[in-house]
This record gives sequence, structure tokens and C-alpha cells, in this order.
Amino acid sequence: MAFAFLLATCGLLLPLDALADDQPFTTVIDGTVPKINGLTIQGGNGGCDLVLQNQTNQDVVLFDLSKPPKPFHFSAQPKSASPRPPIPVHLTGAWPCASLPAVTEDQRWNHLQVTVETWSISGTAGAVSFKVNGRSVYDPGLDPTADLLIYLRFGAGALAVSGLLIAGPYLFKKRRELLGSSKKAA
Repeated sequence: MAFAFLLATCGLLLPLDALADDQPFTTVIDGTVPKINGLTIQGGNGGCDLVLQNQTNQDVVLFDLSKPPKPFHFSAQPKSASPRPPIPVHLTGAWPCASLPAVTEDQRWNHLQVTVETWSISGTAGAVSFKVNGRSVYDPGLDPTADLLIYLRFGAGALAVSGLLIAGPYLFKKRRELLGSSKKAA
């Protein structure tokens, strides 16, 4: 019975790992130095994703790490009565967050957010240069395998405790019989 349960659990866990092709990372932006009025850069889901809102009336350019750096332009939004929604940006190419390490089993088992890489990128807004400091964070809430592993962990703990609660009184009642047979054999 236990072997069948183990096989069913493994069978459920293996396909979910393959379905999670989108990495379970989020981007956290710690800040822009110096702060620029009208420019908001926030993190997004994915290890190298940003949400950019440009209301500076100037073009914003982000530079990657290639030699020479490739510029990625974000045009100024025309003035309007209501601001446009922020632009989701997925950074592809030679960015410091482009190659993130794989998620380890310890990170999945612990079910805690962990910073896997800290990085910074440079850019300009008109004539002003700035630096964006950010980090890529493993988020177990985005990883279905981590959710199943924490349930498996709780289930194994509950099974062990219930086994002790059931076997403990039985072994306590049978202790004289068990200890008595070892004395007779000696």
C-alpha cells in the first residue's frame, strides 16, 4: 500500500516539473539612482521582467552588458489627460538576470523566498544617466512543485506522528513480553 502511494506521488510530481517551464522567479527593483520624476520602474513576474512607466516626456534607454552595449529604447508617451498604463518589459539578451541558476531541492523544500541573484543595469532618461538596482527572487508561490512538496512534507510528518501514537501504546503494553523473551534467550 505504501509503495503504491509512493508511486502515485512520484507520478504526480514529475509532470508538474515539466509543466513549470516558466521559471518561478520574480524581479524586485530596489531603486533607481538617482530618482527621476515621471519614471517608474518596478519588478514583475519572471527573473528578468520589469514594468516601466515613462512620463518624463523624454526617451528612456536601457543598456545591456554586451560589448558595445545595445540600447533598448522606450519612447516618451504623448501628454494626455490620463496616463497610459505601464509597459511590461522582458529583458532578453546580455542582461545580468538573463541566466539565473536552477532552483535547488532545498529551496523547494524550505518553501521560502530566496534571492538568487542581485544585479544592476544602467540607462538614460534624456540627458540624465541612472542605474537600476534589482534582484531576482525565487518565489515558491509560482512553483507548483514546491506546493506539492510542502504538502508531502506535512503529510509525512503527520504519518510519522500518527504512527508513533498508534505504535507507542501497543509497544508499551507488549514491553514485558518483548523484554522477557530476550532474557530467556540469554
